[in-house]
Amino acid sequence: MKNLVKKPGSLSFLALLLAGLLLLGGCGGDAQNGESAPEPGIAVEVATAATGSIVNSTVVRGNVAATDDVYVIPKAQGVVRSVSVQVGDYISNGQPICQLDTVDLQTSLALARSQYDTLNTSYQEAVKNRDRYAALYAEGAVSLAQYEQAETTVKTMNLEGARLQVQQIQDQINNCTVRSTISGVVAEVNVNPGDMAGSNYVARVVDVDKVKLVANVTETVLGSLEQGMEVTVKIDAAGSEPFAGRVSSMPVAANATMTYPVEITIDNPEHKIMAGMFAEVSVVREQSAAENLIIPKSAVNNNNEVFVVDEQNVAHLRQVETGLSDDNNIEILSGLNDGEQVVAVGAYLLTDGAAVRIVTSDASDAADAAEPEDSGAADNEENGGAQQ
Repeated sequence: MKNLVKKPGSLSFLALLLAGLLLLGGCGGDAQNGESAPEPGIAVEVATAATGSIVNSTVVRGNVAATDDVYVIPKAQGVVRSVSVQVGDYISNGQPICQLDTVDLQTSLALARSQYDTLNTSYQEAVKNRDRYAALYAEGAVSLAQYEQAETTVKTMNLEGARLQVQQIQDQINNCTVRSTISGVVAEVNVNPGDMAGSNYVARVVDVDKVKLVANVTETVLGSLEQGMEVTVKIDAAGSEPFAGRVSSMPVAANATMTYPVEITIDNPEHKIMAGMFAEVSVVREQSAAENLIIPKSAVNNNNEVFVVDEQNVAHLRQVETGLSDDNNIEILSGLNDGEQVVAVGAYLLTDGAAVRIVTSDASDAADAAEPEDSGAADNEENGGAQQ
């Protein structure tokens, strides 16, 4: 009796069998692991084009100095009798700092005044006598010689010299009160009562209501500065908030180091800034227009092209026109619209029209962090198996 069941061809039968096993194996694996099939598309990170500004600046550094820094040296010499200030005091222009001894000068002044008064009395009498002789000579009552003798007596009395002697001693006494020549803060006091004051300074006074910074800049940075320009000054020792500075002096020539000293003045009403503090000035060399779009620099390839991701997660290659850039971002002058998404990471894997899967940097970091742990677990398992 003939067999009615027809045997299948060996090649087609094996192909169907293999496909079925693969289908069953795939379904079983997903069910066992509880994992869904991966999403389609190439994983990329995206950034949104938005208006912003790129600022290219250069930081120049220097030390703060007082606008006025005066070492007060007395005009007279003598023993210091009293000191009326101490370090940290704020004093005004003309305020006494210390007092020198004036005992000997007071004695000399009294003597000079007495001599002047005596001479002045004699001088007034001599002037009256000359005027009387002048009248008599006009009437012919006295000779010319008698009149000239009276005139000579007045001229030789030198009353002006006596007056100047009194004034000179009085000036020396006044100079014994050593006064500040500026308004500011007492930075040093260099004498004590009983010291001999003379050629050395007695105190140092600095004006810190305004301070200055001399920054040596290159010719490239110099072109970005001008007289009266506002700049931002950062002084860490005086606080975290930056200070507003103003370019108060521009150089006319380079110094010995072939840089250009630019003086910047900073208002310091609260005296937070002290002379000698280290300062940094940010000089803006160029700045993009505020209405232009900004995207990450990594999104633009060497041909000035970007991948724009649409709502269907498809990447489209597009030509753009770029402008200024900094370390992280770049200005887009044309080719993009505000709010469009561009591929910031992973663009080198793409072609025009490729499907993409958007991931975040946090997810990527989590995956990277998980890899060493999995690798370590596998190593531990391998080591454990070897020990067994």
